[in-house]
Amino acid sequence: MPSEKIAVIGAGITGLTAARQLQTLGKDVEVFEKNAEPGGSVRTVQQNGWLTEYGPNTLLLKDAVVRDFIRDIGLEKGRIIANESASKRFIVRNGKLEALPASLKEAITTNVFRTSGKLRVVLEPFIPRFKGEEESVASFVERRLGREILDYGLNPFVAGIYANRPEYLSLKHAFPAMFNLEKEYRSLIWGAIAGSRKRKQDGRIPRKLISFQNGLQQLPEKIAEQLTVHYSAKAESVQRKREGWFIRTESDEAGPYQRVIVNVPVYQWSNGLLPVKEYSEAIKKDVEYPPLSVLHLGFRKEDIRHPLDGFGFLVPEKEHRNILGALFSSTLFEGRAPDGHHLLTVFIGGGREPEKARLSTEQLIDVVETEFTQLIGLQGRHSFKEHVYWPKAIPGYHIGYGEMLEKFDAMERENPGLYLAGNFRNGISVPDCIKNGIALAKRIQPES
Repeated sequence: MPSEKIAVIGAGITGLTAARQLQTLGKDVEVFEKNAEPGGSVRTVQQNGWLTEYGPNTLLLKDAVVRDFIRDIGLEKGRIIANESASKRFIVRNGKLEALPASLKEAITTNVFRTSGKLRVVLEPFIPRFKGEEESVASFVERRLGREILDYGLNPFVAGIYANRPEYLSLKHAFPAMFNLEKEYRSLIWGAIAGSRKRKQDGRIPRKLISFQNGLQQLPEKIAEQLTVHYSAKAESVQRKREGWFIRTESDEAGPYQRVIVNVPVYQWSNGLLPVKEYSEAIKKDVEYPPLSVLHLGFRKEDIRHPLDGFGFLVPEKEHRNILGALFSSTLFEGRAPDGHHLLTVFIGGGREPEKARLSTEQLIDVVETEFTQLIGLQGRHSFKEHVYWPKAIPGYHIGYGEMLEKFDAMERENPGLYLAGNFRNGISVPDCIKNGIALAKRIQPES
């Protein structure tokens, strides 16, 4: 019996992972990628001793399934663990970098939160559950933990993950773990205590922040080299005919395939790409991707007073500054900057201030160097620069996002053999995408 043929459109992490898993199950899989290399937003650039990441900068390893996948594709020896100092994280408060507490003792003595804010957290176990339909991240945190934790805890945290504001995002879809803690345990604090044993049973492993020797792009490259990938092959339409599914590219038509996985960001769904136009056009309009600028700047070590002894810093909106935060990239991993230099990665714009993401490179450098002078004691000018502009960066799981998920489900139900994959479903991080790709392969296998 001939092997089932499956096509994957888009060589992002979710699609590549699903393709690789399906291939190990005996499927005949082909991947179509519009670019000349795999990875989607995961891209690493090396030049003159500088190593920069255009998209994700790190991978948080905390699930056995992700650890095992990295081992199975042959990348375990290539991974590198972040330096110990990277465990320290800073928040800007009153114009200064303050280290976030890493223990109960530090939580009591920290300057990040005032005494009133700390005392408010003590009341959290006595706050009743939410009884409405859906709640924003901001509303949830203020209700359960108080305004100060929202302003100086979750607001910068959301900016660091989603490049967005907590008022815009749905708790249920953007932070399902917090949503489920309240639902199951009634309290975040009791849930964190009671759920520790359950998390171990769910395959959690000690948390490690990792990358790879040559950057995160090694991950998609390693997966792709084990697959049949057609590069510079942009899919213009996916159609189901009597013989099966066919993919029309700019120069050819491929098929038939029994199944097709479309791993393309929603905003790139061109007219006619998907067979259900009324759904795809509505979804394109409703799923928001705010713009984001990523600025990589290199400095001589003697020109920065701060020791940069941490992961980086995040900026609460309450501080009224012009950046979302910065990573101390050369502190995180070795080999990110030439000897005697620091590399910092700065994030500007997002859903908080989208207009600032659209500034020119020189305008952004002026903004960032002014901020760095005040925050980390910058005394010189940059010796390296690289500006990456994402006009549409990270999908925002907004209030009402459940309607989008229902539309994705409906498109798949009405088109048997069609699957929609990407970070617009079930999480935006690289580990989320790996887990989602593996889950999709398992979902397809029983249907075969």
